[in-house]
Amino acid sequence: MAAKEKYPEPTYLEYGFGELEYDVIKKELCCYCGNCIAFCPKIDKQENRPELIDYDPLCGLCYAYCPRTMLDMPTMEKKIFERVRKEDEPLGIYKKASSARIARSDVQGKAQDGGVVTALLIQALESGVIDCAVVTGRDEKWRTVPKVATTAEEIASAAGTKYTITPSVTGVQMAIDQGFKKIGFVGTPCQIQALRKVQLLDEPYQFGQDRIALLVGLFCMENFEYEQLFPKLVQGTFGLKPEDVDKFEIQKGMFRVLSGDKVKEIPIDQTDEYVWKGCGPCFDFAAELADISVGSVGSKSGWSTVLPRTDAGAQIYESALAAGSIEEGAVSEKGLALAGRLAKGKEERFSTKTAELLSQGVPVNIRR
Repeated sequence: MAAKEKYPEPTYLEYGFGELEYDVIKKELCCYCGNCIAFCPKIDKQENRPELIDYDPLCGLCYAYCPRTMLDMPTMEKKIFERVRKEDEPLGIYKKASSARIARSDVQGKAQDGGVVTALLIQALESGVIDCAVVTGRDEKWRTVPKVATTAEEIASAAGTKYTITPSVTGVQMAIDQGFKKIGFVGTPCQIQALRKVQLLDEPYQFGQDRIALLVGLFCMENFEYEQLFPKLVQGTFGLKPEDVDKFEIQKGMFRVLSGDKVKEIPIDQTDEYVWKGCGPCFDFAAELADISVGSVGSKSGWSTVLPRTDAGAQIYESALAAGSIEEGAVSEKGLALAGRLAKGKEERFSTKTAELLSQGVPVNIRR
Protein backbone atom coordinates (compact mmCIF):
# COMPACT_ATOMS: atom_id res chain seq x y z
CA MET A 1 0.00 0.00 0.00
CA ALA A 2 2.93 2.28 -0.61
CA ALA A 3 2.18 5.83 -1.66
CA LYS A 4 4.04 7.48 -4.51
CA GLU A 5 7.21 9.13 -3.27
CA LYS A 6 7.81 12.74 -4.17
CA TYR A 7 11.00 13.24 -2.17
CA PRO A 8 13.94 11.07 -1.21
CA GLU A 9 14.55 10.72 2.50
CA PRO A 10 15.52 14.31 3.43
CA THR A 11 18.31 15.26 5.79
CA TYR A 12 17.73 17.82 8.50
CA LEU A 13 19.38 20.52 6.36
CA GLU A 14 17.46 20.03 3.13
CA TYR A 15 14.00 21.19 4.21
CA GLY A 16 12.80 23.60 6.89
CA PHE A 17 9.65 25.13 8.31
CA GLY A 18 8.77 26.74 4.99
CA GLU A 19 8.48 23.32 3.37
CA LEU A 20 6.68 21.95 6.46
CA GLU A 21 4.15 24.75 6.27
CA TYR A 22 3.63 24.30 2.52
CA ASP A 23 3.65 20.48 2.37
CA VAL A 24 1.83 19.71 5.62
CA ILE A 25 0.22 22.57 7.52
CA LYS A 26 -1.44 24.47 4.68
CA LYS A 27 -2.52 21.22 3.04
CA GLU A 28 -4.30 20.28 6.31
CA LEU A 29 -2.23 17.13 6.75
CA CYS A 30 -0.89 18.17 10.17
CA CYS A 31 -1.96 15.73 12.89
CA TYR A 32 -1.06 18.32 15.57
CA CYS A 33 0.97 15.79 17.51
CA GLY A 34 3.20 18.55 18.89
CA ASN A 35 6.50 17.02 17.76
CA CYS A 36 7.84 20.09 15.97
CA ILE A 37 6.63 22.39 18.76
CA ALA A 38 8.23 20.20 21.41
CA PHE A 39 11.70 19.84 19.92
CA CYS A 40 12.24 23.20 18.23
CA PRO A 41 12.36 26.35 20.40
CA LYS A 42 11.60 28.44 17.32
CA ILE A 43 8.15 26.90 16.82
CA ASP A 44 5.10 27.48 19.00
CA LYS A 45 1.40 26.72 18.71
CA GLN A 46 -1.23 29.16 17.54
CA GLU A 47 -4.89 28.34 16.86
CA ASN A 48 -4.30 24.58 16.65
CA ARG A 49 -1.35 24.77 14.29
CA PRO A 50 2.44 25.03 14.55
CA GLU A 51 3.69 28.58 14.01
CA LEU A 52 7.26 29.75 13.38
CA ILE A 53 8.22 32.44 15.87
CA ASP A 54 11.91 32.83 15.03
CA TYR A 55 13.35 32.05 11.59
CA ASP A 56 16.43 29.82 11.32
CA PRO A 57 17.58 29.11 7.74
CA LEU A 58 19.92 26.29 8.81
CA CYS A 59 17.50 24.13 10.77
CA GLY A 60 15.15 21.51 9.37
CA LEU A 61 14.47 19.33 12.39
CA CYS A 62 10.76 20.10 12.22
CA TYR A 63 10.51 18.65 8.71
CA ALA A 64 12.67 15.65 9.55
CA TYR A 65 10.68 14.75 12.68
CA CYS A 66 7.17 15.34 11.32
CA PRO A 67 5.27 12.04 10.86
CA ARG A 68 3.40 13.57 7.92
CA THR A 69 6.43 14.50 5.79
CA MET A 70 7.76 10.95 5.63
CA LEU A 71 7.10 7.76 7.51
CA ASP A 72 8.99 4.63 6.53
CA MET A 73 7.08 2.00 8.48
CA PRO A 74 9.01 -1.07 7.26
CA THR A 75 12.34 0.47 8.30
CA MET A 76 10.98 1.57 11.66
CA GLU A 77 9.44 -1.85 12.29
CA LYS A 78 12.77 -3.54 11.58
CA LYS A 79 14.51 -1.28 14.10
CA ILE A 80 11.88 -1.86 16.79
CA PHE A 81 10.78 -5.46 16.19
CA GLU A 82 13.58 -6.82 13.98
CA ARG A 83 11.04 -7.71 11.30
CA VAL A 84 8.32 -6.17 9.14
CA ARG A 85 4.60 -6.56 9.72
CA LYS A 86 2.96 -9.27 7.63
CA GLU A 87 -0.18 -8.86 5.54
CA ASP A 88 -2.16 -11.02 7.97
CA GLU A 89 -1.25 -8.77 10.93
CA PRO A 90 -3.74 -5.89 10.59
CA LEU A 91 -3.13 -4.81 14.20
CA GLY A 92 0.63 -4.79 13.78
CA ILE A 93 3.29 -6.86 15.49
CA TYR A 94 2.57 -7.94 19.06
CA LYS A 95 3.61 -10.66 21.50
CA LYS A 96 0.16 -11.59 22.83
CA ALA A 97 -3.41 -10.31 22.88
CA SER A 98 -5.59 -10.25 25.98
CA SER A 99 -8.42 -8.44 27.72
CA ALA A 100 -7.72 -6.75 31.02
CA ARG A 101 -9.07 -4.22 33.47
CA ILE A 102 -7.68 -2.23 36.37
CA ALA A 103 -8.12 -3.82 39.78
CA ARG A 104 -8.67 -0.52 41.64
CA SER A 105 -12.43 -0.11 42.09
CA ASP A 106 -12.07 3.63 42.76
CA VAL A 107 -10.67 4.13 39.24
CA GLN A 108 -12.82 1.68 37.28
CA GLY A 109 -15.76 4.04 36.85
CA LYS A 110 -13.65 7.08 36.03
CA ALA A 111 -11.19 5.51 33.61
CA GLN A 112 -11.93 4.74 29.97
CA ASP A 113 -13.09 1.17 29.40
CA GLY A 114 -10.89 -1.11 31.52
CA GLY A 115 -8.57 1.56 32.92
CA VAL A 116 -5.55 -0.47 31.84
CA VAL A 117 -3.51 2.51 30.68
CA THR A 118 -3.83 4.11 34.10
CA ALA A 119 -2.82 0.86 35.79
CA LEU A 120 0.19 0.32 33.53
CA LEU A 121 1.52 3.85 34.05
CA ILE A 122 1.10 3.63 37.82
CA GLN A 123 2.83 0.26 37.86
CA ALA A 124 5.67 1.60 35.70
CA LEU A 125 6.08 4.60 38.01
CA GLU A 126 5.97 2.65 41.27
CA SER A 127 8.36 -0.02 39.97
CA GLY A 128 10.91 2.53 38.74
CA VAL A 129 10.54 1.78 35.03
CA ILE A 130 9.62 5.45 34.57
CA ASP A 131 10.09 8.47 36.81
CA CYS A 132 7.20 10.44 35.31
CA ALA A 133 4.30 9.94 32.90
CA VAL A 134 3.23 12.42 30.23
CA VAL A 135 -0.57 12.30 30.22
CA THR A 136 -3.32 14.49 28.79
CA GLY A 137 -5.37 16.38 31.34
CA ARG A 138 -8.28 18.76 30.92
CA ASP A 139 -9.98 21.72 32.56
CA GLU A 140 -13.66 21.90 33.51
CA LYS A 141 -14.55 22.97 29.95
CA TRP A 142 -12.76 19.91 28.52
CA ARG A 143 -9.91 21.94 27.04
CA THR A 144 -6.97 19.57 27.02
CA VAL A 145 -3.35 20.09 28.03
CA PRO A 146 -0.37 17.73 28.39
CA LYS A 147 0.81 17.20 31.95
CA VAL A 148 3.83 15.62 33.60
CA ALA A 149 2.49 13.28 36.28
CA THR A 150 4.80 12.12 39.06
CA THR A 151 2.39 10.37 41.42
CA ALA A 152 -0.23 7.65 41.10
CA GLU A 153 -2.87 10.21 42.05
CA GLU A 154 -1.83 12.55 39.24
CA ILE A 155 -1.92 9.71 36.72
CA ALA A 156 -5.35 8.58 37.91
CA SER A 157 -6.72 12.12 37.75
CA ALA A 158 -5.98 12.20 34.00
CA ALA A 159 -7.84 8.93 33.31
CA GLY A 160 -10.37 8.90 30.51
CA THR A 161 -10.19 9.64 26.80
CA LYS A 162 -10.69 13.31 25.87
CA TYR A 163 -11.52 12.81 22.16
CA THR A 164 -10.11 16.17 21.11
CA ILE A 165 -6.83 16.81 19.32
CA THR A 166 -3.96 17.81 21.63
CA PRO A 167 -0.23 18.41 20.95
CA SER A 168 0.61 15.96 23.72
CA VAL A 169 4.22 15.39 22.61
CA THR A 170 5.02 18.86 24.00
CA GLY A 171 4.67 17.22 27.40
CA VAL A 172 7.75 15.12 26.67
CA GLN A 173 9.83 18.25 26.25
CA MET A 174 8.34 19.58 29.48
CA ALA A 175 9.51 16.41 31.23
CA ILE A 176 12.97 16.67 29.69
CA ASP A 177 13.24 20.33 30.77
CA GLN A 178 12.27 19.31 34.30
CA GLY A 179 15.15 16.84 34.41
CA PHE A 180 13.32 13.52 34.29
CA LYS A 181 15.39 10.60 33.03
CA LYS A 182 12.83 7.84 32.35
CA ILE A 183 9.73 9.26 30.71
CA GLY A 184 6.53 7.36 30.08
CA PHE A 185 4.10 8.63 27.46
CA VAL A 186 0.55 7.74 26.47
CA GLY A 187 -0.88 8.95 23.19
CA THR A 188 -2.58 8.34 19.89
CA PRO A 189 -0.98 6.46 16.97
CA CYS A 190 0.26 9.62 15.24
CA GLN A 191 1.90 10.81 18.46
CA ILE A 192 3.60 7.45 18.91
CA GLN A 193 4.81 7.63 15.28
CA ALA A 194 6.21 11.09 15.95
CA LEU A 195 8.20 10.04 19.01
CA ARG A 196 9.51 6.92 17.28
CA LYS A 197 10.81 9.14 14.47
CA VAL A 198 12.60 11.24 17.06
CA GLN A 199 14.12 8.09 18.53
CA LEU A 200 14.99 6.24 15.32
CA LEU A 201 16.07 8.72 12.64
CA ASP A 202 19.78 8.74 11.95
CA GLU A 203 20.17 12.27 13.24
CA PRO A 204 23.18 14.03 14.80
CA TYR A 205 21.20 16.09 17.31
CA GLN A 206 20.60 14.63 20.77
CA PHE A 207 18.37 16.60 23.10
CA GLY A 208 16.95 14.02 25.47
CA GLN A 209 15.04 11.57 23.28
CA ASP A 210 17.01 8.76 24.91
CA ARG A 211 15.02 9.49 28.09
CA ILE A 212 11.78 8.17 26.59
CA ALA A 213 11.39 4.85 28.40
CA LEU A 214 7.85 3.65 27.66
CA LEU A 215 5.33 4.40 24.91
CA VAL A 216 1.73 3.39 25.54
CA GLY A 217 -0.41 3.70 22.42
CA LEU A 218 -4.19 4.07 22.16
CA PHE A 219 -6.46 2.55 19.54
CA CYS A 220 -7.74 5.43 17.42
CA MET A 221 -9.90 5.67 14.33
CA GLU A 222 -9.96 9.47 14.31
CA ASN A 223 -9.94 12.45 16.65
CA PHE A 224 -12.00 15.60 16.91
CA GLU A 225 -11.40 19.35 16.94
CA TYR A 226 -12.55 21.03 20.14
CA GLU A 227 -13.75 24.13 18.31
CA GLN A 228 -16.01 21.95 16.16
CA LEU A 229 -17.07 19.22 18.59
CA PHE A 230 -18.17 21.31 21.54
CA PRO A 231 -19.97 24.32 20.01
CA LYS A 232 -21.71 22.33 17.28
CA LEU A 233 -22.40 18.91 18.78
CA VAL A 234 -22.14 19.07 22.56
CA GLN A 235 -23.75 22.48 22.96
CA GLY A 236 -25.69 22.86 19.71
CA THR A 237 -27.15 19.39 19.12
CA PHE A 238 -27.12 17.95 22.64
CA GLY A 239 -27.76 21.18 24.56
CA LEU A 240 -25.04 20.50 27.12
CA LYS A 241 -22.48 22.86 28.58
CA PRO A 242 -18.88 21.56 28.44
CA GLU A 243 -18.67 21.63 32.23
CA ASP A 244 -21.72 19.33 32.43
CA VAL A 245 -20.01 16.54 30.46
CA ASP A 246 -18.74 13.68 32.60
CA LYS A 247 -17.38 11.36 29.93
CA PHE A 248 -17.20 10.57 26.22
CA GLU A 249 -17.23 7.09 24.78
CA ILE A 250 -17.70 5.27 21.50
CA GLN A 251 -19.80 2.14 21.85
CA LYS A 252 -21.38 -0.06 19.18
CA GLY A 253 -21.06 2.51 16.42
CA MET A 254 -22.40 5.38 18.54
CA PHE A 255 -20.60 8.49 19.79
CA ARG A 256 -21.89 9.00 23.31
CA VAL A 257 -21.75 11.90 25.77
CA LEU A 258 -22.49 11.10 29.40
CA SER A 259 -23.78 13.86 31.69
CA GLY A 260 -25.07 12.76 35.08
CA ASP A 261 -27.81 10.25 34.39
CA LYS A 262 -28.24 11.54 30.83
CA VAL A 263 -26.76 9.86 27.77
CA LYS A 264 -26.72 11.72 24.46
CA GLU A 265 -25.60 9.88 21.36
CA ILE A 266 -25.43 9.95 17.58
CA PRO A 267 -24.09 7.41 15.06
CA ILE A 268 -20.33 7.77 14.74
CA ASP A 269 -20.64 8.11 10.97
CA GLN A 270 -22.52 11.38 11.54
CA THR A 271 -19.57 13.02 13.30
CA ASP A 272 -17.38 13.56 10.22
CA GLU A 273 -17.75 17.35 10.29
CA TYR A 274 -16.16 17.48 13.74
CA VAL A 275 -13.14 15.31 12.84
CA TRP A 276 -9.68 16.89 12.71
CA LYS A 277 -8.80 17.13 9.01
CA GLY A 278 -5.25 15.88 9.61
CA CYS A 279 -6.63 12.48 10.63
CA GLY A 280 -7.34 11.67 6.97
CA PRO A 281 -3.83 10.61 5.89
CA CYS A 282 -3.44 8.10 8.75
CA PHE A 283 -3.50 4.30 8.41
CA ASP A 284 -2.62 3.33 11.98
CA PHE A 285 -5.55 2.18 14.11
CA ALA A 286 -3.77 0.25 16.86
CA ALA A 287 -0.66 2.39 17.53
CA GLU A 288 1.54 -0.22 15.90
CA LEU A 289 4.87 1.36 16.93
CA ALA A 290 4.09 1.56 20.65
CA ASP A 291 5.64 -0.60 23.35
CA ILE A 292 2.13 -1.64 24.31
CA SER A 293 -1.23 -0.74 22.75
CA VAL A 294 -4.59 -0.51 24.50
CA GLY A 295 -8.14 0.00 23.25
CA SER A 296 -11.75 -0.96 23.86
CA VAL A 297 -12.44 -2.69 20.54
CA GLY A 298 -12.34 -6.46 20.87
CA SER A 299 -13.23 -6.68 24.57
CA LYS A 300 -16.48 -6.64 26.51
CA SER A 301 -17.73 -3.50 28.21
CA GLY A 302 -15.54 -2.42 31.12
CA TRP A 303 -12.49 -4.23 29.75
CA SER A 304 -9.65 -3.24 27.42
CA THR A 305 -7.88 -5.10 24.65
CA VAL A 306 -4.13 -5.10 25.34
CA LEU A 307 -1.34 -5.79 22.83
CA PRO A 308 2.17 -5.86 24.35
CA ARG A 309 4.55 -5.34 21.40
CA THR A 310 8.10 -4.91 22.69
CA ASP A 311 10.01 -6.44 25.59
CA ALA A 312 9.44 -3.21 27.54
CA GLY A 313 5.70 -3.40 26.91
CA ALA A 314 5.47 -7.09 27.80
CA GLN A 315 7.48 -6.62 30.98
CA ILE A 316 5.32 -3.81 32.34
CA TYR A 317 2.14 -5.73 31.49
CA GLU A 318 3.34 -8.91 33.23
CA SER A 319 4.58 -6.84 36.16
CA ALA A 320 1.14 -5.25 36.55
CA LEU A 321 -0.48 -8.69 36.44
CA ALA A 322 1.92 -10.07 39.02
CA ALA A 323 1.35 -7.10 41.30
CA GLY A 324 -2.42 -7.49 41.08
CA SER A 325 -2.79 -4.03 39.54
CA ILE A 326 -4.80 -5.47 36.68
CA GLU A 327 -6.79 -8.64 36.12
CA GLU A 328 -6.65 -10.53 32.85
CA GLY A 329 -9.22 -12.26 30.71
CA ALA A 330 -9.11 -13.97 27.36
CA VAL A 331 -9.78 -11.91 24.28
CA SER A 332 -12.07 -13.64 21.83
CA GLU A 333 -11.17 -14.41 18.23
CA LYS A 334 -14.36 -12.59 17.24
CA GLY A 335 -13.22 -9.50 19.15
CA LEU A 336 -9.77 -9.50 17.58
CA ALA A 337 -11.32 -10.01 14.16
CA LEU A 338 -13.50 -6.93 14.71
CA ALA A 339 -10.47 -4.87 15.71
CA GLY A 340 -8.65 -6.17 12.65
CA ARG A 341 -11.51 -5.13 10.38
CA LEU A 342 -11.46 -1.62 11.79
CA ALA A 343 -7.70 -1.47 11.26
CA LYS A 344 -8.09 -2.57 7.65
CA GLY A 345 -10.87 -0.05 7.19
CA LYS A 346 -8.60 2.73 8.35
CA GLU A 347 -5.90 1.56 5.93
CA GLU A 348 -8.41 1.61 3.09
CA ARG A 349 -9.46 5.13 4.04
CA PHE A 350 -5.80 6.12 4.05
CA SER A 351 -5.33 4.69 0.57
CA THR A 352 -8.32 6.62 -0.75
CA LYS A 353 -7.16 9.85 0.90
CA THR A 354 -3.60 9.37 -0.35
CA ALA A 355 -4.76 8.82 -3.93
CA GLU A 356 -6.86 11.97 -3.68
CA LEU A 357 -3.94 14.02 -2.34
CA LEU A 358 -1.51 12.73 -4.96
CA SER A 359 -3.98 13.57 -7.72
CA GLN A 360 -3.95 17.14 -6.39
CA GLY A 361 -0.15 17.26 -6.44
CA VAL A 362 0.15 17.08 -2.64
CA PRO A 363 3.31 15.21 -1.60
CA VAL A 364 2.64 12.12 0.48
CA ASN A 365 5.72 10.17 1.53
CA ILE A 366 4.35 7.46 3.82
CA ARG A 367 5.48 3.91 3.19
CA ARG A 368 3.23 1.13 4.44
